[in-house]
Amino acid sequence: MNTAIYDPQFLTREGVRQLLEQNQAVQQTHILNTEKNLEEQLNKLSPSLLVIEYKGQQNIQAETLERIRTKLPQLKTLIISEDDDPLVIRQYINQGIEGFITKQCSNQEVKAAIDTVIGGGKFYCERVIDIITHKDLPNPMELSDREMQVIRYVAKGFSSEDIAAELNVSIHTVNSHRKNVLKKLGLKSPTELIVYALRQGWVTL
Repeated sequence: MNTAIYDPQFLTREGVRQLLEQNQAVQQTHILNTEKNLEEQLNKLSPSLLVIEYKGQQNIQAETLERIRTKLPQLKTLIISEDDDPLVIRQYINQGIEGFITKQCSNQEVKAAIDTVIGGGKFYCERVIDIITHKDLPNPMELSDREMQVIRYVAKGFSSEDIAAELNVSIHTVNSHRKNVLKKLGLKSPTELIVYALRQGWVTL
């Protein structure tokens, strides 16, 4: 696996580089120039993993990263940022970003995030989960047993069609439950729902 790091802060990128090189799956790590166009550099290198801090002299917008990920479907993305704005963080997570941690994380947590994302999983640190599930979100209303069933299936990666088959109901009914759950919890996407459900201990992966 070839990896790339885009971070304007020297200490962070060097620390991440060392942790990446400890993973046996990593063959080569490229340090990207934060003063040059990110998209052009990634198109040329076509790495399998990008570790990025989107805040800096040249902020990388969520739309830019989404366009890059569309062009490079094999690209896994781990964000390591000092951002604490829940609305901005949600923009990136809603894209399906594989990992999001903060620069306050310990070396062990950063290493765990790297290993998890490289291994094909998703990793959000405790602080990021706190930010997107507690700031400016309403208290959850009572959920029905059926809605809790739907949440658990969504967390397992089931599609609406699969859930409908499991529960012996129509796809329309499943989609209605999914919309109601998001509305009750004040969430905006299935990814936010999964993170919230994990934080509450409703599901385990």
